[in-house]
Amino acid sequence: MNKLTTGFVSFLALGLLWGALQLLPGPQDVLALTPTVSEAALPVCSPQVCLEGDWQQWIIVTPESTWTDEELAMLDGILTAVITSLNQQGLDGRTLLSGYRFRRQPGEYVTGHQGRIAVVNHDWQEITLSDAAFKRLHGFYIIHELGHVVDQRTNRQLSATFHAHIGSDLQNQATATGFWLNLPAENDLEEATADAFALLIMADYSPGYRPVFAFTPVTSDFEGIKAALAITLEAVAQP
Repeated sequence: MNKLTTGFVSFLALGLLWGALQLLPGPQDVLALTPTVSEAALPVCSPQVCLEGDWQQWIIVTPESTWTDEELAMLDGILTAVITSLNQQGLDGRTLLSGYRFRRQPGEYVTGHQGRIAVVNHDWQEITLSDAAFKRLHGFYIIHELGHVVDQRTNRQLSATFHAHIGSDLQNQATATGFWLNLPAENDLEEATADAFALLIMADYSPGYRPVFAFTPVTSDFEGIKAALAITLEAVAQP
């Protein structure tokens, strides 16, 4: 190949390279083509619940944990009722719940927990909620898990005081007759306490609604359970 031919080929190659470079996006084009990662604006929650005006202190938002406005409105109502009730009994509701956050998991049940629709993890300070947690019993199960949080934060004083008051068999973990609602609570003192807590809060959150389970005994004393839990909260609040 002579010098003239070689020079022409080189010139042609440079021309093609220059043309290709012109097709590449510049910095401003790259910015425009890069998908924007942003979270949809969350509805503002009540000042009593969110002192900072947003939900970040209460919920986990990820691609797998997304929330609807209706779910957040329900959560806002529940947290408001819980904090208000605890405050009325002489406790600091926000402090007792602070640090725990809700994780949303699609599906009817929480993964890894057969038949459970709401689960609290005290090590991670998370409460995982499935679809059914928002659909069943007016949010009773969500409040139930918050009852476990209060029990944990009071070093189980809530359970100990409640069952001492109603006369449960502490040694055999048997809840006093008439003071349990759901079958697991018959022989699990902490479950019975969380149910009683939820029942008391429901009186404010959803007045007139009475949760009934498949195995709720006809002897269950709904008013007695609420009264006993209210007395318990007052006792726990005492220095």
